[in-house]
Amino acid sequence: MGHQGELQVDQAHRGYTTATVSGGYASINPLFMKYEPSDGKFAGQGAYGYQSLERFVDAVGSINEGKAEPKDFDNILATAARTLQTTAILEAGRLSLDSGGLPVEIKYSSQELLTPETLNLNLNRT
Repeated sequence: MGHQGELQVDQAHRGYTTATVSGGYASINPLFMKYEPSDGKFAGQGAYGYQSLERFVDAVGSINEGKAEPKDFDNILATAARTLQTTAILEAGRLSLDSGGLPVEIKYSSQELLTPETLNLNLNRT
């Protein structure tokens, strides 16, 4: 593990994983398959087909009835909040390619939350 953690991109399984000192192991790309357990049980089978749509509709119903908030589903469904890191990585790659391979730095809100805030193109090749 690096300074505070590591990021691995696994295109064979279409996923990104992180391992950090403070947050442990995590899958940050739940759009393809959910590798993290829900209520201590494997939850990957619910990421496909009608089951994922059913869970989404149920979540919307709970939110509309005032029984839940969108953030309550961040660890259950593939929400925008759970895909911010993946989106930042993909955007940094696109920016780098568009700029002739210049490095791009992703700045995060904190080392604990790892919420991407800005992408900075490094004009000095390092």
